[in-house]
Amino acid sequence: MFLTSFLLLSIQAPEVIHPDYELIHISEESDFEACGVADFDRDGDLDIISGDSWYEAPNWGPQPVSPIKAVGGYRVDFADVPIDVDADGWIDVVSCSWHDRAVFWRRNPGEEAGEWETHEVDRPGNMETAFAADVDGDGALDFVPNVMGRTVWFRLEEGALIPRVISEERGGHGIGIGDLDGDGRADVLGPDGWFKAPKDPLKGEWEHKAEWSLGSAGISIIAHDFDGDGLVDVFWGMGHDFGLYWLKQGRDKDGGRTWTRHTVDDSWSQAHGLTLADLDGDGQSEVVTGKRRYAHNGHDPGGEEPLIVCTYSYSSETSKFTRTVLTKGGEVGAGHYPIVRDMDADGDLDIVLPGKSGLYLLRKR
Repeated sequence: MFLTSFLLLSIQAPEVIHPDYELIHISEESDFEACGVADFDRDGDLDIISGDSWYEAPNWGPQPVSPIKAVGGYRVDFADVPIDVDADGWIDVVSCSWHDRAVFWRRNPGEEAGEWETHEVDRPGNMETAFAADVDGDGALDFVPNVMGRTVWFRLEEGALIPRVISEERGGHGIGIGDLDGDGRADVLGPDGWFKAPKDPLKGEWEHKAEWSLGSAGISIIAHDFDGDGLVDVFWGMGHDFGLYWLKQGRDKDGGRTWTRHTVDDSWSQAHGLTLADLDGDGQSEVVTGKRRYAHNGHDPGGEEPLIVCTYSYSSETSKFTRTVLTKGGEVGAGHYPIVRDMDADGDLDIVLPGKSGLYLLRKR
């Protein structure tokens, strides 16, 4: 028995762990690919929610949420976005799924405890995952799923999540939010171009600009001025293939917008979740991402290759991105979406990593 346990631990241990981080095993048994971070019990500490459980800080004891079914090697829970939907002061969780095409939220029972009630919101289509962003610029976070064949976001209005449709025809694998044209409004990025935000995001028409073709991009597609030239660039990974890339925004001789594609890293595949954060506190944001375990149950290119979690920082001196590996090998991947927060309130940023092979925390030393 001792030998068996030792072998399992050896198999699960990453080949590489960055010395700046400590690896915390939140739940090796979890097979949920999404997670969220919020103070769910209102005790002042940040907790973690992932699928059918939330994990109470600081010791990460699991607490039940609600049962979630499994279908074909996947859990029907592709996002866990903390939002207080019913405005009762207790943070709920908003989710979406591929298999039943639904957006739904689970109500935090608060002091009553017990199972979190599930409420269906809408069935907009197959969805890979979702994240929170302020789409309309009102200061409140909205729920942004990536829907196949449509582009829609959900706004919290009087205790309900209301769908706001941008396009009934365009949508695909990959979505992002950012001000691409510098007009102060949040545009919506997709795999086949971007939607320019109207002056009134709730009533105006979103103009589509087919200025690129990214392929099956990860989520989110990142909009950020990496090279500091005042123009917002685009960074994405291939969710079901090898490669991470960026588009440098420029101008032609007539002042028209141009996009120049550059390869960042084509050595690993299935970069589904990408987020932007200043991990080292130098004032420059890095892309945090990693390999998703068995995105298509091992059938994607490189699907059986080792997991990796890493960051990419842009250097103005070399005009290239530098990769820093945080973990490689073992069971730690990035699932649908890594969450970057200061989990232990010590002033630096930690990374929560879900996936089919467990739920983990990379805590900054």
